[in-house]
Amino acid sequence: MTKKPKTWLAITVIIVLLIGVGAFAVFTLPLKAETAAEDAAADLNSATIESDVWSDKKTATKLHDLTLGTLEQSMKKRSVEFAGTEDHGDEMVAKLKWTWTNQEDEHWEYSSELPLHKKGLLWSAELRPEALHPDLGDGRVFVSQKTPGQRGAILGEDDEELMAEGPVVDVGIHPAKLDEAGGDDDTLTTLRDELDIDLNALKERVDKAEPDQFVSVITLRESDYKEVKDSIHSLPGTVFNAHTQPLSRKRGFAGPTLGTAGAASAEEVEASDGELTGRSIVGKGGLQKAFDEQLRGPGSEAIYIADGDEGEDGGDEGATESSDTDDGEKAAEPVLVHEFPNHDGENITTTLNVDVQEAADTAAATGKKPTALVAIRPSDGHVIAVANQDPEGAAWDRALTGQYAPGSVFKVASGLALLNSGVDAKTTLDCPKTTTVDGKSFKNAEDHVLGEVAFEDNFAESCNTAFVDAAQKVSGSEVTDAASSLGMDDVDLGLGAKMATVPSDDDAVTHAAQMIGQGKVVSSPLAVAAMAASVAEGDTVKPLLVTSDKGKDDDKGKDKSTIDADAVTTMQKLMRRAVTDGTASALQDVPGEPVHGKTGTAEYGDETPPRTHSWFAGYQGDVAVAVLVEDGGFGAEAAVPVAKKFFESLN
Repeated sequence: MTKKPKTWLAITVIIVLLIGVGAFAVFTLPLKAETAAEDAAADLNSATIESDVWSDKKTATKLHDLTLGTLEQSMKKRSVEFAGTEDHGDEMVAKLKWTWTNQEDEHWEYSSELPLHKKGLLWSAELRPEALHPDLGDGRVFVSQKTPGQRGAILGEDDEELMAEGPVVDVGIHPAKLDEAGGDDDTLTTLRDELDIDLNALKERVDKAEPDQFVSVITLRESDYKEVKDSIHSLPGTVFNAHTQPLSRKRGFAGPTLGTAGAASAEEVEASDGELTGRSIVGKGGLQKAFDEQLRGPGSEAIYIADGDEGEDGGDEGATESSDTDDGEKAAEPVLVHEFPNHDGENITTTLNVDVQEAADTAAATGKKPTALVAIRPSDGHVIAVANQDPEGAAWDRALTGQYAPGSVFKVASGLALLNSGVDAKTTLDCPKTTTVDGKSFKNAEDHVLGEVAFEDNFAESCNTAFVDAAQKVSGSEVTDAASSLGMDDVDLGLGAKMATVPSDDDAVTHAAQMIGQGKVVSSPLAVAAMAASVAEGDTVKPLLVTSDKGKDDDKGKDKSTIDADAVTTMQKLMRRAVTDGTASALQDVPGEPVHGKTGTAEYGDETPPRTHSWFAGYQGDVAVAVLVEDGGFGAEAAVPVAKKFFESLN
């Protein structure tokens, strides 16, 4: 190749490269104002100042994060769209459309202008406060102030309020004021005597607290506070805070089932992704916790523009109050720029009946050991009362979630299985003092012996050995099916309730034990109440506690089932016989319609003799009930008196 062609080849390559570089610059470098604006808008949309389009990236990043930090935490998302450019005198501006979306998917929209500058061939963007919002200025930032909405109420039948906002008073200690007054011992001792609190625990909390910290002593209903006000209000170092919080209609009313609600903890706020603030009230247990989102409601949210130091704490409180600057000058007043609509919480409606619940609470309170009572209306499956009482301390919801051996109340289910297999009320079964299955000995309570008597007598007197020996007449799966037909299967009440576990176990010893509610069978009082309700109704009853759309729940409490009509009719007669001539005879004179029932004594633990839980399952008219007394001994001695008090209170 000659020298001339080589020269032209080199020139051609250079021209091609220049064209390529030019094309790259045209498409990638901000040679046009629109390109710079699009790059800047993309950064603002993604909340990251990453592009090289910014005239001072470091300053832009600091301004962006400081000004918008609160909104980033509070809002669900942001959108920034480039809407064209305009000439503004000696500079060009990009028109930006901002859209903020809150946690409720509501939008806040506004427009702003972003200055653009040309230096040489390239355009750059300058982030000023006005580009983030037209009303922002130097040193001003966004502040989000959330105000909790009114918490929804928990209602019962006929829309009776069971739990709603009510006035309370927080009783507390101000450690510094307590020290100044020198009234440590007198103040704390008086609080102990008047409020029945743990003095040592209170002293420990006061000693650990900061001098100006509010040390909570107790929160009292306003009516309870008025009773002790004269004794405690003037005590040195005491402080009081009046506010409202969800309260049941009276102290202890359906306590663990309704649950409680209180201020959100720091951990709950942090885990909420902006939904909660320190002022939010959240459910702490029971229905209040299970339906917290529905009851709570998001409240309202106001967006202010304020001086930067007012937004450092996230702006939950105080956004509308001015403050002094470091040099003593009055800070500029915050400016309200947007307010999202207020959303109060929604009510939830339960099936609890006020009169029945009060009777249940009264009855359960007579138990000398931890006691649970569940009442179900057989005709619709509505749970009309749930009571939990513990003489030794705070009760938990053992009525809906406890799992216990049901003992002889389960003979309603295993007895139904026997009736389905061909046994009838007059079938003769032997009731010896003891019987043995594969080397395992079973006996009757207090060594009771009936001899060869009719099945109805064995049921009424709750003969264990007769049921154990009759286990050969039915399989484990048949007993499981009978329990299922009586509504003991799992059901979703909306708050983690548990029903019964009845394994289809054909191991001879386990199967025999399950005939009398021992072995691997466990149940909650809720499931036992459903069992009694199903017998009363003659169909499977599925418990229902929280209703949804009014008028659409009439049939949700019942699953029409395959319970044999003759068998369940016989079981109804057997349960009546247990009251008139058997272990539940203390109930035969209860006012009102005839009471049907079955007692139960369930062994548990490894002690000799074993400890026992006390049970009763039964019904009167359209009210079915289960009673459990933990460690109560014989069913007739502990559970039956509670059931009697319940029925008498209703009548």
